[in-house]
Amino acid sequence: MEYNITRKERDCIIALHDNFSFPLRLFNIAETLKIKAPTAHELIKRLESKHIIEKKNGIISLTDYGNAVYNDIIMAHRTLEIMLTNSGVNSDMACQQIEKIDYLMDEVSIQKLFKSMGKPQTCPHGKPVVPK
Repeated sequence: MEYNITRKERDCIIALHDNFSFPLRLFNIAETLKIKAPTAHELIKRLESKHIIEKKNGIISLTDYGNAVYNDIIMAHRTLEIMLTNSGVNSDMACQQIEKIDYLMDEVSIQKLFKSMGKPQTCPHGKPVVPK
């Protein structure tokens, strides 16, 4: 599925999911993404309009749809990361490079690549390719 998101929106989705141990507010997003509060505010508004996040009492969280977007990004990231490392690229360098494109990949292509690679269970960093 194509989500039509920007790199900063991708980074925000990842931050919201990966920082689930405490509720995030606008200033946390700005701090985490190293952007100014007004920029974070616009980012949050865009993600809200796409139904990826919701705000309740100042707390920002992913919607069910947002979690699905996160899962697709992560699967794309880890599948492409495996492909690059299998080609001889250092795993950390592969991770950095894949962050630039993982959110642009369509689900059908990633599924085909994943199957052609034998449905690997973990990425080079030991994380599950298919998020739970």
